[in-house]
Amino acid sequence: MELVERRVEVLVPLAPTRRDWPGLLGELAGQLNDGRVYDRDLPALARALQPLLESYRRRAHLTGAPRLR
Repeated sequence: MELVERRVEVLVPLAPTRRDWPGLLGELAGQLNDGRVYDRDLPALARALQPLLESYRRRAHLTGAPRLR
């Protein structure tokens, strides 16, 4: 009997940092504008964006950051 060891590297995506978010959100906006996001995915995207906007507005109010409509 022969014992063989195999190593498999699995790339795990890192959580975005604060510096990554402007670029990632810009990429999302571009994909939405270009039609690269399916219409069927928009409701899930809206559900994800709602708490994000609420959190931003709360922080913006406290810190004086620009307000969003």
